[in-house]
Amino acid sequence: MRRVRWYAPLLAAGLLLVTAGCYHMGSLMHPQIKSIAIAPVVNETNVYNVSAQVRQLLSEQFMRDGSLKVKSMGTADCELFVRVVGVLFAEVEDSDYRTTHDRRVYTPKEWEAVVKAEYSVIIPGRREPLVRGTASGRALFQVQADMDINRANGIRQAARELALDIVSKTVEAW
Repeated sequence: MRRVRWYAPLLAAGLLLVTAGCYHMGSLMHPQIKSIAIAPVVNETNVYNVSAQVRQLLSEQFMRDGSLKVKSMGTADCELFVRVVGVLFAEVEDSDYRTTHDRRVYTPKEWEAVVKAEYSVIIPGRREPLVRGTASGRALFQVQADMDINRANGIRQAARELALDIVSKTVEAW
C-alpha cells in the first residue's frame, strides 16, 4: 500500500479553499449594457415621499450590486421606469398581556408594510422594453411610541426590499 505524504492533504485543502472562493465569475447582465439611468419614480399612492425613497434606494442597490453603473438620463445605455402602485399596512399580531408564573409579559403589536411597484427597463430608441414586471417589498415593524415614525421606518424597509427585488430581476433577466 502506498503511503500518503504529509503535503498531499495540505495541497488538497488549499485547492479546495481556492476553488471555493471563486463562486462569482462576473456580471449576469447583458454584456452590451454597462450603465442604467433611474427615472423619477411615479407615486400613485397617498403615502408621502415614497417615490423619492424608492429612487434613492434603487440607486444605492444598483451601485451595491455592481453589474451596472448608475448614470443620468440620456447618457446611460438603458433607463429604468418605476411606478409605485400600492403601499399597504396590515396588523400581523395584536398586543396582549400574558401571565406566566406570576409575571405579566407584554407583547407589542406587530405590523407589516408592503410596497408594490411596476417597472420597465427601456433602451432609448427601442419600442419594446428590455425587461418589464412587477415587484414588491415587505417589512415587519412594531409600534413603540410614535406610530407615524414607525410606519415611515417600515415603509423604508419595505422600499429597500422592493429595490433589491427590482435590481435582481433587472440584472438576472437573461
